[in-house]
Amino acid sequence: MNPIRKSLLLATSLLVLAGCTQRPATSDGNAPSATADGENKPLRIKRYEKALFNLKQQDFASGLRTLATDYQVFLGRNYTSPEALEQLSAFVGDAQNQEIYRECMTLYPDLSAMESEFSNAFSRISEAVPGFRAPAVYTYVSGFDFAYPVKYADSALIIALDMYLGSDYKGYPALGIPNYISQRLTPDHILPDCLKEMAYPYLKGNQAPTLLDAMTEEGKILWFAGLMLPETKENLIIGYSAPQLKWCEDNEYNIWSFLIENELLYSKDARSMSMFMSDGPFTASFSQESPARTGAWVGWQIVKAYAEKSGKGVAEIMAMTDSQEILEQSGYKPRK
Repeated sequence: MNPIRKSLLLATSLLVLAGCTQRPATSDGNAPSATADGENKPLRIKRYEKALFNLKQQDFASGLRTLATDYQVFLGRNYTSPEALEQLSAFVGDAQNQEIYRECMTLYPDLSAMESEFSNAFSRISEAVPGFRAPAVYTYVSGFDFAYPVKYADSALIIALDMYLGSDYKGYPALGIPNYISQRLTPDHILPDCLKEMAYPYLKGNQAPTLLDAMTEEGKILWFAGLMLPETKENLIIGYSAPQLKWCEDNEYNIWSFLIENELLYSKDARSMSMFMSDGPFTASFSQESPARTGAWVGWQIVKAYAEKSGKGVAEIMAMTDSQEILEQSGYKPRK
């Protein structure tokens, strides 16, 4: 079996064993940064990769038992089954995975700065969204889980550090990851990616049947992340390079005019949806200097304008499903 493919299959088993639906134990005292009543507490990121890869192969089963409480979100309750033990042991013992782990530790020897950033972001959410409970935050080596570099449920936020080893990391081309994706597999994208994942549960969807619905839905995700990360550059929030963001800003009127003149806002056509919302190297209707997902960027501008004018709270805006109301009341009209 191809070694990269082998890593992917073994990594998948780590999370197949358990879900993210139950609140992780915090018996080690590493409490979330904010509770439902807004009380601030120290946040400590739980590093599953360090705990797992530091186990000795000769005492692997007994070592896992020492991790079971703190890392139940990964291990579940069946980690001692022969099949689970074999898969986990093989994953840790794999030479390629050992190399990936060392590279993660070289780039991420200490996560104290990230812990502070998460604490600040969670505090902002707790102030903006009543009843918010901060998730426990975990990192791990996924074996290149490029489809889901961040996983989130209300109790756990899980980050695959090996999917943030830098845009020039040698392993990404070997996986067939294109440049337009690998450019955002950097440490600076971890916080924005996490906050975008955390925004999704606040949406009350109409399944985005029209392009405008999809634009405003994605716009709300980006607006939420940007609001909770006010010191993060906007190109990082949306996953653009700085020149790509500038292209959007310089061509905002042209993008909007194209959508209006071609009557695309209320289109349910899959081609139109893909052209403006799907990932890719650029937007097909524009120049190759344009980024993809220009519909999401315009949706972001619409939602920002609406939030500024409406004065509504975060949860209320995120729960809105009437994209036409958002557009009309936003007063959005880019200048030529």
